[in-house]
Amino acid sequence: MPFDTTLARLTVQLSAAAYHDRLRAQDAVAALGLTDFRWFSAASTQAFSAAGTEHLHVAFRGSEANPIDWSRNARFRPIAGEFGRIHSGFDGGVEEVWREVLPVIEQTGKPVVFTGHSLGGALAVLAAVRADRAGHPVAAVYTYGQPRVGHHDFGRLFGERVGDRTFRSINHVDLVTRVPLLLLGYRHVGQRIYFDRAGAAHVGASGWRIALDDLAHRLTHLGRIKESAALTLHSISAYVERAQNLAGP
Repeated sequence: MPFDTTLARLTVQLSAAAYHDRLRAQDAVAALGLTDFRWFSAASTQAFSAAGTEHLHVAFRGSEANPIDWSRNARFRPIAGEFGRIHSGFDGGVEEVWREVLPVIEQTGKPVVFTGHSLGGALAVLAAVRADRAGHPVAAVYTYGQPRVGHHDFGRLFGERVGDRTFRSINHVDLVTRVPLLLLGYRHVGQRIYFDRAGAAHVGASGWRIALDDLAHRLTHLGRIKESAALTLHSISAYVERAQNLAGP
């Protein structure tokens, strides 16, 4: 499946809805025309599923300003499993709700689109490979401001299974997309969708293009820590704005 702007606009809205409580999320999903809403909640992971005409959508909540989320993000130690070396904290987050999510996928029988912002994007990637290995069709994975999830071995497996249907959006110099660090062995998966400073989308943008834009941004804001970090670029609202401006039907 190639990059689909309509699906991108839908999944970013679902990723935003995952930050709501159950009732507000259900209302937001209904407004988007999806049905059969299911809510999944555990100690530090929230997600929901909802059915469209062609797909089942599963959206994971991203990080919020609470200690449980950030402690999970900070567990950079990889664990070795059937999918290769992956971030232990992210894997634990998926595990918390997977026993509830999997039966819904099985019952629905539709190809699944996984999505999420920030931490939620990392969980979406791991959920997608779990679903694929369990024999359930993965239609696509759309993530926004997603951190890295695993090492080379995970990347190879993921690339072979669902990499061609995975689209990872990066909003200009969003720092969260740079962690965990390459020096720790972590690598990204899927195809880049890069939004430049002006908000224009570049499908499959090169790493060099992004690195040069990043360097220009740092030099422009040299000595101004807040502006250099550009943390507002990571917000779900920033990604919603970028995705809603995508050209297409």
